[in-house]
Amino acid sequence: MKKNVLVLLSQGCEETEAVTTIDLLTRAGIEVTYASITDEREIRCSRGVVILAQKTFSEIKDQVFDVLVLPGGLKGAENFRDSPTVIEKLKQTHALGKIIAAICATPAMVLQHHNLFPKAAMTGYPSTKAAFKNWRDDRVYYDETYRILTSQGPATSIDFALKIITVLLGQSTAHRVATELVLPIGINDYTH
Repeated sequence: MKKNVLVLLSQGCEETEAVTTIDLLTRAGIEVTYASITDEREIRCSRGVVILAQKTFSEIKDQVFDVLVLPGGLKGAENFRDSPTVIEKLKQTHALGKIIAAICATPAMVLQHHNLFPKAAMTGYPSTKAAFKNWRDDRVYYDETYRILTSQGPATSIDFALKIITVLLGQSTAHRVATELVLPIGINDYTH
C-alpha cells in the first residue's frame, strides 16, 4: 500500500520547509497532500511566497495519514498552536500509531507548548532549546519509541524530508532521492 503524508500549511509558515518536504517526498513516490488549516487555500508564507493548498482542513480532517508534517515559521507555528482542530488532529494521528514530524519553531511552539509528547526526545530551532524537556542537538532526530520526528530549520529541510523517506520507505529510497539531488560530498549520502 502506498504511503501517504499530510503537510499542513498555515499563513506565515516557512516556505522552504514546506516546499522542500513536499517535493522530496513526492520524488520518493509518497502520496503527499498539502492542506490549509483553514478554509483559505491561498497561503502567504513567512517570506511572502504564496502556496496554493490542494485541500482545506475540512476536506482532510477525517483521513488517516502515515505522517503528519508541520513546517515551521514563527507565525505559522503560532497558527498551528492556536488551532484546536490541528491539536486534535495531531493527537488522533499519534493515537493511531502514525508519525508526527515537525521542524523549526513548531516542535517548541506546538508540541512542547501543548505538552503533547512529554517523554519524546526532540530537536528544533536552536534558540527554542529551553522549551524542551528532552533536547537533542541533531539536525534531524527521530524518536522511534514515540514516533516523533523533528528538525532544526530551513537548512535542515532536506535532512528532514530524507529522514521521513527513510522511516517510511527505507534507506535505499532515501539514498536514491539524495543522489538525484546531487548532495555535496560530506553530507550524509543515506547509504547507512
